[in-house]
Amino acid sequence: MGRRFYGDCLIVLAAILIAAGSLLMARNLVVDSSTDAFIPQKAAVVAVNKKIEKQFGSMDSMVVGVLQTNKTTILTPTALSVIKNLSDTFSALDGIDSVRSLTNIDHLQGGSDGIEVVPLFQGDTPEELQGMEKRIEQGKEIYEGTLLSSDRTLASIILQPNTGLSGTDQNTLLRKVQNILATQPEEGLSFSLVGLPVVKNQINKSLVSDLAILGPVVGFLIILVLFLSFRRIAGVVLPLLSLLVSASLIMGIMALSHSTFTMATMLVPVLLLIVGSAYTIHVMSHFYEEVDTFSGMLSPEETDTIIKRVVHRNRLPIIMAGATTAAGFLAQLTSPLAPFRSFGYLSALGVILSQLSALYLLPSLLRLSYPKGIKAIHLKKSKSSSSFFTALETIARKGSRPIALISGLLLIGTILLLPTIKTGTNMLDFFKPNSKLVQDTNVFNEKMNGSNILTVMIKGDAPSSVLNPGFLSSLEAFTLSLEKNPLVGNVQTILPYLKQINAIYNLDTIPYQKKNQDQGTFDFFGGSSAPPISTPISSLPKETGKVQDPQTFYEIPTDPKKYGLETTADLQNLISQYLILYSGNLSGYINDALEPDATLIVIQLHPCDTKNLRIITKEITGFWQTNLSAGWTQETGGGEAISLALTDLVTRSQIYSLIGAILIVWLLVSLMFKSPLAGLLGIVPVAFALIGIFASMALLKIHLDIITSLLASLAIGIGVDYAIHLLAAFKRADTSRSLGDSLPDILGTTGRAIVINAASVSLGFSGLLFSHFIPIQQMGILFCISMLFASLSSLTVLPMLIIRTNPSFLTKQQTRSNP
Repeated sequence: MGRRFYGDCLIVLAAILIAAGSLLMARNLVVDSSTDAFIPQKAAVVAVNKKIEKQFGSMDSMVVGVLQTNKTTILTPTALSVIKNLSDTFSALDGIDSVRSLTNIDHLQGGSDGIEVVPLFQGDTPEELQGMEKRIEQGKEIYEGTLLSSDRTLASIILQPNTGLSGTDQNTLLRKVQNILATQPEEGLSFSLVGLPVVKNQINKSLVSDLAILGPVVGFLIILVLFLSFRRIAGVVLPLLSLLVSASLIMGIMALSHSTFTMATMLVPVLLLIVGSAYTIHVMSHFYEEVDTFSGMLSPEETDTIIKRVVHRNRLPIIMAGATTAAGFLAQLTSPLAPFRSFGYLSALGVILSQLSALYLLPSLLRLSYPKGIKAIHLKKSKSSSSFFTALETIARKGSRPIALISGLLLIGTILLLPTIKTGTNMLDFFKPNSKLVQDTNVFNEKMNGSNILTVMIKGDAPSSVLNPGFLSSLEAFTLSLEKNPLVGNVQTILPYLKQINAIYNLDTIPYQKKNQDQGTFDFFGGSSAPPISTPISSLPKETGKVQDPQTFYEIPTDPKKYGLETTADLQNLISQYLILYSGNLSGYINDALEPDATLIVIQLHPCDTKNLRIITKEITGFWQTNLSAGWTQETGGGEAISLALTDLVTRSQIYSLIGAILIVWLLVSLMFKSPLAGLLGIVPVAFALIGIFASMALLKIHLDIITSLLASLAIGIGVDYAIHLLAAFKRADTSRSLGDSLPDILGTTGRAIVINAASVSLGFSGLLFSHFIPIQQMGILFCISMLFASLSSLTVLPMLIIRTNPSFLTKQQTRSNP
């Protein structure tokens, strides 16, 4: 007994030390639950985004909204002063590449020298504000919907971070911006902060908070189950310690393996508390059942003998149940998404740790808790009414036709509902509608052109190629075509700037006159003989008093004759010279100030589902495949392109993991019972669990996203346990009776255990309803539904099939043992 005592002490001490060390290491986990953490770095869209950022800078812009709360114009001295101070303050922050707002953006207008670049905001006197409004009206295509809402109540300040900022630096920068906004006086203004970096940061903060909340909530629910099951302090404390050790160990393994703490892997410790509780409940339940068969005081030796017998009896069932559960998790290794694969192997490893903890740590804790033996007390166990199980028996034995009819209707209904399940991962949908982030983003989407972004990079085959009038005409046709879609808020290109320069310069030109050769030719690329920039570009004669309609030249030059030129190459040269006249910054649209060979198209979208997003991207690709010459390329990126690619990968992952989990489970159950038919019967509760999940997703309008897609393989691994318990019960049933005659006893014992197991696991998963994230809440709801379907089908459909088929792998043993 002495050696056993010291061995138990060593096991417990080692477990506690390793668990404590694991929790200390867990502080080094990298938290990242953005879509960037899920999308494979080798994915085509990731490469496209890197190309775009290399040419045009970071696409992860933050947008500060300044809203006039009294619904009057934001163009007041007070509001504009706040916007100017904020713009200047943000510009001085480390990590900021550029800041654009109404108070620091340049405006093009005509002047004595032809074209002038002046500040849009020039002061806050009534006259200066009136002039600003006039300038905004002239450049409405540039300002409205981007920097200023059409109702003039909301202005935005667009912050573009430096390219390549680390996650830590982005969070630091965002925190500085939030602190600056927090110190601003209200004075009738409200401030908001939207954009992808803001969403990522909020998810990361909520992720850590979620773990701090869900762990205790799920722990409390497990304590409740343990207390109701055993009504003893040791029956609650000892299993809970065992569970906490295994959950802590998996956190340490995550840290050692440098696993990123994503929304998927965050669930691993919580799930292990729920799943692992089943193993500890089995051990403790059998332990107390053995103790309750005695009376009086049990010696330490007798207590040790009981513990050994309990462990021996439960070792194989726990291993079998754990194997199928781990198989469901390991099916995620077929996923193309790295966080899903991490979730799979970490969860499977956690199941193994939970099994080891239940089979080795928990017995040691039991022996150390009763070093002087245990006083056996018979508990008066209230026997619940057996009417429920009698009803199940009647359904299983006599209700084959209704069961077949209902099962068929459920299957057909689910198949018909499958196409209605929407797919897609919109990170903003993770938050509750009343959260400030969602409300701020909704206001921005309503008043501006949309916060969802697609970017299209067109690369030509030569320097200055994107200034070709033919291409620019195609770009204009593309813009007009795409903006007809109500989900497209705006298409930002270089076109408004070129058209405005063209209109200003030719404002007083009489169309279709011959070129005035007396002014000389101004060629910026022709060598040292070119005149200075202040010299007017050679153009058409200008006559005072004969100013044309301003819209006459608000266009991309495509007709050489209209401009007194002869060829399209001359027009392209003219447009190149326009860029030199414009002294502002166009780096967001072209990759070179003089000879650009690439241009960026920024498409602002209102919130839309995957189907419409896919239609828009196909329209983009289809247009440019038709309208680009050989040697030109078109690539689509941006946050919405990432979202679409992730949706495709999640759908593929769901298919792979489903097929993989079902095949692995079938194989394991077949090997356990040495019959392929046993594997098929084992899949029956699994099929009903999947029916419950997918039918509920369709009816409750729950999307298939990066969280809910994990549920199916998880339900398969856990749901098949019920089939294993029931098949094992039939296999060890009284050999003197038929399988049908054994059903009442099986339902009264194993059936009762299945109901308790399903209830306890479902209660644990209901703790996910306390998550900050809607998909995790939905996962808790769907899992409870799936367990209801799995448990009921295992107690009705499965017994009915067993009785009807009378499988030989169950009856052979009976025949052999009858003599």
